[in-house]
Amino acid sequence: MLARTPALLLFALLLVASSLASAQEAVDVYILSGQSNMAGSGTKSQLPEKWKTPLPSVQYWDGKQFVDFDPMTLNLNGGGRFGPEVGFAGTMASLAPAKTIYIVKFALSGQPLHAGFNGGKWMGEEPGPNRGTFYPGTSPEDPNMGNHYKRLRDQFTKAFAALKEAGKNPQLKGIAWMQGEADAKQEISATKYDQSIALLKSRIEEDCQSGPVPLAMGQVLPNIPWMERFTHRNEIRQAQADADMRSGSELAILGVWNVPTDGMPLLPDTVHYDTTGQLMLGTSFALGVLEAANQMKMLAANDDPE
Repeated sequence: MLARTPALLLFALLLVASSLASAQEAVDVYILSGQSNMAGSGTKSQLPEKWKTPLPSVQYWDGKQFVDFDPMTLNLNGGGRFGPEVGFAGTMASLAPAKTIYIVKFALSGQPLHAGFNGGKWMGEEPGPNRGTFYPGTSPEDPNMGNHYKRLRDQFTKAFAALKEAGKNPQLKGIAWMQGEADAKQEISATKYDQSIALLKSRIEEDCQSGPVPLAMGQVLPNIPWMERFTHRNEIRQAQADADMRSGSELAILGVWNVPTDGMPLLPDTVHYDTTGQLMLGTSFALGVLEAANQMKMLAANDDPE
């Protein structure tokens, strides 16, 4: 019996640790990322009063810590600007006022997703190391992982660690992704955008150890006519439409929810959304992740043999 004591003690300690972990408060985390339309082109001074209200039930990662979401004081995009996070936070808080959510945002203007880019330069289809792209690599150890994805991963990893240190159990509940204008400039990156999104989604899920979560994706370049530099605008929009879980296409991805942007008001440059457009975009992202989550639950229930 004495020889078995260390094993029994270890088992008891594991049970205690498991109980402590299960007792931690589970909290919902949402990642918002992409390029310039995620960084934001809305003007804070033009915000309607309703949208200026601080939201203590929404916590925003400022790069070092989570703080109460206050659209007028947070540095969302250069101080006087904001992105979809305002509409996203306001809509989520309105739909579930008693629930606290946590937002992690990381965006870089003009930056691509496909591995073949290095910033604005096309290097060829094959991946390469140390490139300026959101390409997430095929594994956490992939040497060709893009520098932008590394920075994104660094932000949500630190955010998750801060929550765990505070005694919480962070659960990734959804991703809002607003990007693709850069990838519309090359045929390969545009036509294979669905593949890029599938990889991005699975890699974020892997790095967050979350399992499948919704990814709401804003459809790019709604304006007609579009600028000449977006040579493959139609192809990338088609790839986005095909990736939607409701599309019926063989390219459909579980959890991907394509958010139409046609009709959202733009700035005179015809690419970036104005103040109202940014609020509409953020609201649509919030509804998109919730709708996709419900759709995923229904599909899972239908697949359950019980």
